[in-house]
Amino acid sequence: MKKEYLNDVLEALKEAKDLRWIDADEGQLDFYTRERPPVAWPCCLVDLSMPDARSLTAAAANPQRCTLRATLRVAFNDCASLNTATPVPVRLTAMKRYDVLQEVKDCLHGKWFSGFQQPYTRISCTPEPREDGIKVFQMVFEAVVLEI
Repeated sequence: MKKEYLNDVLEALKEAKDLRWIDADEGQLDFYTRERPPVAWPCCLVDLSMPDARSLTAAAANPQRCTLRATLRVAFNDCASLNTATPVPVRLTAMKRYDVLQEVKDCLHGKWFSGFQQPYTRISCTPEPREDGIKVFQMVFEAVVLEI
């Protein structure tokens, strides 16, 4: 896998103006020992994988058609509730999460980079269950690249 793939995603995410921290996912939200993870909120942590690679020829230097998966964890620490009994300003703060998720989707969905055969497509966006009060959504995007 090429480092350019990660760099392309990180650069594209800079367009999401409401994100305050964009980084590779190194366990910042999972393995912190202090009171809070070492990020600014809201944050987006990126992990790349290549879950499928298929050779196109039997030659020694054969090109491969590869699925590239970008897993983004978009996290919020706003302590806001969507409960219908909460004051409207609190609910509006919680609803802003969805604006940020839309911004992130707009940064990558349909985006082409060098060597791509198919652009990034959003596959899913699901909340992660957590006990620490941090709200995390996992967004998965896939693209197809040709590697030689």
